Amino acid sequence: MSDRGWSARGDSPFVTWAIAGRPMRGESVSGDRATVHVSGTRTVLATIDGLGHGPEAATAAQLAATVIEHNPAEPLDVLMLLAHREMADTRGAAATVAILDGETSTMSWLGVGNVDGVLIRADRDARPHSHGVFLVGGVLGYHMGRLHLPDPVMLAEGDVVVLASDGVRANLAEVVQPDVPVERLADMIIAKYARIDDDATVLAARYQPLDPDDDRLRDEPSFRPLNPLAERLGDRPPFGRLGPSSGS
Repeated sequence: MSDRGWSARGDSPFVTWAIAGRPMRGESVSGDRATVHVSGTRTVLATIDGLGHGPEAATAAQLAATVIEHNPAEPLDVLMLLAHREMADTRGAAATVAILDGETSTMSWLGVGNVDGVLIRADRDARPHSHGVFLVGGVLGYHMGRLHLPDPVMLAEGDVVVLASDGVRANLAEVVQPDVPVERLADMIIAKYARIDDDATVLAARYQPLDPDDDRLRDEPSFRPLNPLAERLGDRPPFGRLGPSSGS
């Protein structure tokens, strides 16, 4: 990607994902973050939008991402509460988090603020064909409304989940094409719908049924934490992924 944009992609035994984004015009650092954490049959996805722009927004968003990355086994509401507590000394952020369970073929998701999320069914005859995330009013680290956890959503082969910061101005339910590879989908959304006056980040993920014979499920993962306090902002792309680390 150009204009100081970034992209990343990866997969797990049941999720293929991609991230794309870019900072607003005139900024060298994005205030958005996205993270994917894979552990066995559980995958945690999150897109985070730090309040405002620039390094302070990036610091707030990265702290939220780190809390999520370091606590991937926690329930969805606990993840939000932990992030809210840890971000009290930052300018705050909006975030949407989705937890995909490969064993039950379900997704639990919730947002605080205005990070949009949509699930698009691969089956064009499915009704409803799309689902939107439930958003709670507030700002993580400043004020958060009462959390309400909707029932988990059942997933089917090929279903696509997209989480996008509010720098993306589009009706995701209309523009997401579930048959397009997720890396192309994320890049396309940024290229066509990212505002030049705001940071923009998209995380797209496709679900596939879990194969119990997948060798990756037999490996006991070890994880290398990401520490934003030990790295200068801008030294790495504004997304994070914790995965099996060699030699640990």
